[in-house]
Amino acid sequence: MTSPGPRWPDPVVRPRRTYDPRANFSSNELIHPAVGDLVAGLVADFRPGTLTRYPVQDRALDSAAKLFGREEDEILLAPGSDSVIRLLVSAARELYGGRLVLQDPNYEAWTTAAALAGGWRVTRVRKPSDPARRWLNEMRVAAEASVSSIVAVSWPNGPDGHLPAWAELTALAASCRARGHLLVIDGCYAGFSGDYRRLAQLAGPNCLVLFSWSKSFGLAGGRLATALADGAIIRFLRAFGQESHVNTLMLQALCATPGRHRAFEQVWADIAGTRETTREWLAGRAVHAPPSGGNFLHVPCESEFTAKKLTTELSTRGFRVRDMGDTPGLQHHVRFTVGHGPEHMRFLHSLDPLLAFLDR
Repeated sequence: MTSPGPRWPDPVVRPRRTYDPRANFSSNELIHPAVGDLVAGLVADFRPGTLTRYPVQDRALDSAAKLFGREEDEILLAPGSDSVIRLLVSAARELYGGRLVLQDPNYEAWTTAAALAGGWRVTRVRKPSDPARRWLNEMRVAAEASVSSIVAVSWPNGPDGHLPAWAELTALAASCRARGHLLVIDGCYAGFSGDYRRLAQLAGPNCLVLFSWSKSFGLAGGRLATALADGAIIRFLRAFGQESHVNTLMLQALCATPGRHRAFEQVWADIAGTRETTREWLAGRAVHAPPSGGNFLHVPCESEFTAKKLTTELSTRGFRVRDMGDTPGLQHHVRFTVGHGPEHMRFLHSLDPLLAFLDR
């Protein structure tokens, strides 16, 4: 008799990406007239013949080290920040007793990876409804109540957009250091709130900092990220071969990033400025979008029906946005990417007449 073998689990997974003719204002990709040329410049010196050989990372690591002011042995290259999150969840469970203190909401890769790996006890710290209570202070209290754990935050927060004061972040880092936690800071939106590289200053024996080229450098289709931490942490993570999955084209893009950094800084500044003028534009229409430190804003709706209706109406006009559903603190909110230039203005032109139908 043939054995049926083990029964494979059937987890809930996100539908795979398929072609979509709508303009993507859902995924917070980089929308700016200069981005196409800038991205082309990142790979302008790429030689297709190098694809016949396995990637060599020396030059890319050297560029990353100069960009962040760190040593090469303090940097891990990865095919996207979510791959680093999955690596930490699978590789560091025994080191931290399967304890995860998670800012909630946060990037869903954390909860998905923890659920699939098993053996993790997740303490969720949600954004306080009372604005007098600071979110990262609540994180610090939760971390101080736990023994050695992974403590995960995003700064600015994705998907909420909340941007805590720098002093709150450094206080959390100091508390994690004193308690033996590993603080993981996801800085994928930090470029839209000033010089993201100051986060690199916090990386060390008890802090790992993630940067993504998807959001900041328009390489969402390329999959590239860096993780910064103490050399001992990076050596441990490198043993799992994560860097081997970074392709040669993205290594070339990383090599070219320092030379085009000022131009990207202008892009981020343009988008941050448009974000604030768009908030003012919404406020003038009695829509009070919460503050955001990223390249996105939320339209608060009064009901599930209204949020779905707004999402559907924008879809019929050719724009894909994100209904936040039951996301903690963002129930009945509709998120849209903030860009800069004609494409963003076309979106606002389509959104404008729909705002009059919101339940407020």
